[in-house]
Amino acid sequence: MRTLPTLATALLAACLAGCGNNAPPPAPAPDKPAAGAPADAAASARDDEGVLRRFDCQAGTTVAVLANGDARVSLPGGQQHFLSPVAGSEPQVYTGDTLYFTVEAASADADTADAASTGAATAHLSQQDGARELACGETS
Repeated sequence: MRTLPTLATALLAACLAGCGNNAPPPAPAPDKPAAGAPADAAASARDDEGVLRRFDCQAGTTVAVLANGDARVSLPGGQQHFLSPVAGSEPQVYTGDTLYFTVEAASADADTADAASTGAATAHLSQQDGARELACGETS
């Protein structure tokens, strides 16, 4: 009884193989997903499209300010959090989940002379309860 399903499967496989596949081989997958295509978290972390500003923070954390106005926080373990801008805030502030991200314009202070000369801003990423804070610097 078991030979009949096995024989049918083998016959089906032989027919499919014998039909010939004249279609060209599939094109290699692009490095970046097409516009509007869903992407997993790791792919969106590598995707630079739509990123206006990028900040490297302590402890291997990064923040990207996106063209849509939001900020994306990428933690070392791959987890991501999206923060919304606080309208009319000065300095620029983003908040969401339990995180708070503040971007301060570069100043001419002696401590930030290097940041001012490159036009890079400094920023801080912290928990909303103020328990932990990471210093961040804008990258090119």
